[in-house]
Amino acid sequence: MHGRLKSRPPDAARLRQREERLRKYRESMRELRECRGGPVLALTASVLAANPDVATCWGLRREVLLLEPEPHWVDSELAFVAGCLAVNPKSYGAWHHRAWVLRWVPAPAATAAAERGLCARLLAADPRNFHAWEHRRALPPQEPEAELGFTEQLLGRDFSNFSAWHQRLRLLRSHGSIPQERLPHELELVRNAAFTDPHDQSAWIYLRCALSQALPPPRILSLYLHRDDPTLAVTFSRPIVAGPELEVLLDGAPVDGSWRSAEGGARSSRTWLLDLPPAPPASALHLRVTWAPGPAPCDLTLQSGENEAWWQEPIVARELFWPEVGVSEAGLLQAQAQWCRELRELEPQSRGCLLALALLLWALEPLEHEEETRSCLQELKAADPLRRGFVSDAASRLEVAAALLRRGAGPEGELCLRGKALTSLPLLERMVLVPRLDLAHNGLGGLPAAMGALRRLKVLDVAHNNLRSLQGFPPLPWLEEMGLEGNPLSHASALAPLAACPRLARLRLAGTPLAAAPGAAAHVAQLLPRVDVSLG
Repeated sequence: MHGRLKSRPPDAARLRQREERLRKYRESMRELRECRGGPVLALTASVLAANPDVATCWGLRREVLLLEPEPHWVDSELAFVAGCLAVNPKSYGAWHHRAWVLRWVPAPAATAAAERGLCARLLAADPRNFHAWEHRRALPPQEPEAELGFTEQLLGRDFSNFSAWHQRLRLLRSHGSIPQERLPHELELVRNAAFTDPHDQSAWIYLRCALSQALPPPRILSLYLHRDDPTLAVTFSRPIVAGPELEVLLDGAPVDGSWRSAEGGARSSRTWLLDLPPAPPASALHLRVTWAPGPAPCDLTLQSGENEAWWQEPIVARELFWPEVGVSEAGLLQAQAQWCRELRELEPQSRGCLLALALLLWALEPLEHEEETRSCLQELKAADPLRRGFVSDAASRLEVAAALLRRGAGPEGELCLRGKALTSLPLLERMVLVPRLDLAHNGLGGLPAAMGALRRLKVLDVAHNNLRSLQGFPPLPWLEEMGLEGNPLSHASALAPLAACPRLARLRLAGTPLAAAPGAAAHVAQLLPRVDVSLG
């Protein structure tokens, strides 16, 4: 209850003891400030025993100890620091001083066992003492199985020990991913923890990490070039900073020029543009793009008589929703999905279970399990209202990924995402060849600058969303028609980014506050003089 004391107030005797300690501490600090070559060790010990966080005292002790001809003080100093850690187990100064003392230990391997024992005692009292964990990691390593046994012992006491799960993952993934022969035991450990407490998040996080691998380095996903707009567009799997490692050969000769971001001034971007020399209408062009960290060059040929050319990497389904998944054995993933289904029936409000099951189903067969994955995310919204935004973005990613898989990677056809409750626009780097994009009747609050990747887009429908401004909208070179009906756009200035779209010819604004505003037609015409604007 508010206003109630958390503990019994100290009695008169305890108050007198506290005042006496405070008096001695102040007296020692005064003597220490006045001390010049006197008994510094004794004075600093008096201060630090009461307050181990006085960094000046630790520094003075190190200066005095270094004056000794032999480091015979190591054992006594370790014992003294251990006493200070008993007063404050998370004292930065005490842990730093202990690490400094250990540099003078003649046999580090022999002392390591005692240090691990100290860490174990402190972690038994507070499993999340990150100082103790970092100190333990800095010691000479023991056998991996012994350290894994230590973490398993801690998890046996409390499955909610995030630090123990983290230490375990560091050990097992020291060479990349968890060894396949070890994975079944780890997954069984997670299963036991999840059934013990389905609402604790530590085991679910470990499950996702155990089944994941580090993301691969950036690679080229697509190339696009149009003869009438001789600008090469290179789209990557992850944002990069274009530099000397990104090279282009045009018919065997290097192309000079500077790269610019399709997002308009962004330092790092997924899509980078390079202006090429104008090409005669009947000529053929051959481009070779080399990304030094990438696996191999990418080639693009614009044939004589053709207006555009493209190259695109085939889409891998599991990379769209859970790109980090590193387990390819379907049986293993199916087993995890099955026990998650069983737990879902017992505990339908388990947030970790719902998210893990959605990821596992997508990693198995995305379109086959689409409805079940969607239902998991819908239930997760209700079970975790504080993270509703995150879940809504995950659901948006699911809808976009499913639509991309159905459409395929071809250049023709519309990508329809109408009425999918989208709150974000992920996977734009996979839409480079889309000519028509339908985003009407969603919950989008803005159009991201990453839409600069849509180099072939001609028709964009974003009617009936939550757009109040088009700030950040990139200059799309082939955009001809755009629908903005039903959005809360109230000022003509909100449409300013559209003036940079050179081929925009038709704009629909019916049902917006701007359309009903006095003089709206004149304001929009002044801003977009070459565009046919429909206000009704």
